[in-house]
Amino acid sequence: MVTDDGMEWALFSLGRLYADQGKLDEAEKMYQRALQGYEKAWGSNHTLTLNTVNNLGLLYKSQGKLDEAEKMYQRALQGYENAWGPDHTSTLDTANSF
Repeated sequence: MVTDDGMEWALFSLGRLYADQGKLDEAEKMYQRALQGYEKAWGSNHTLTLNTVNNLGLLYKSQGKLDEAEKMYQRALQGYENAWGPDHTSTLDTANSF
């Protein structure tokens, strides 16, 4: 779902809220919907997409889905390195999540 009214941002924000509330299944659904929208609108390497990928990694880690978390972290890390370089705080934060 790609919209011009910030729907992806709203879905991403709901994902964060649900994750903070411990509603991990609901958070995952919101992040997945946001990710689909960002990928379609901006592409897989846009920083908004990568932020969602990184948050999915954090969520999967919280759920004990370590293989899925690692895949998300690797994808986010590679994208951040390409977008911002290896010394940017987002790159370093993601590397630290491993």
